[in-house]
Amino acid sequence: MKLFTPLLISTLLAFAITPCAHAQENAADSSAIKAKLKEMEDAWVKALVSKDQTAVANMIADDFAGFNPEGKHVTKSQLLDEIKNEPNTLSSATNDNMDVHVYGPNLATVSGTTTEKGKDKDGKQFTRTYVWVDTWMERNGKWQCIGEGVMQLRKKK
Repeated sequence: MKLFTPLLISTLLAFAITPCAHAQENAADSSAIKAKLKEMEDAWVKALVSKDQTAVANMIADDFAGFNPEGKHVTKSQLLDEIKNEPNTLSSATNDNMDVHVYGPNLATVSGTTTEKGKDKDGKQFTRTYVWVDTWMERNGKWQCIGEGVMQLRKKK
């Protein structure tokens, strides 16, 4: 009985500590995922400014499904065509208010706003703000955007 009591206490402590250690590990993983996805979102808007289709193509999945600001459903190839054929010239694009929700070790959403500044095809300057949500999935060690919804905010009158 004397040997049994310390063994029982040790076992109970091990079971009590394990969820805490696992929770700390998950929090660390979640923080790393959040930082990675915010970095990728910032790289995405930088690629839009330079019309770098290759950079965007590397971030989105082949089975990507999204909605553009006009409400049109777009696939990966359609999104890349929109970037290629964009008549406007962006001078800057900045993400703000990014909020990342990690749902598991390989699934997360990022929502935020993007403000774009530039000139339209006629040379007229513009500033546009969009709200968006992207769904990201890690596949084979690589994070990819699998879905997106974008909406342009109306200018306040």
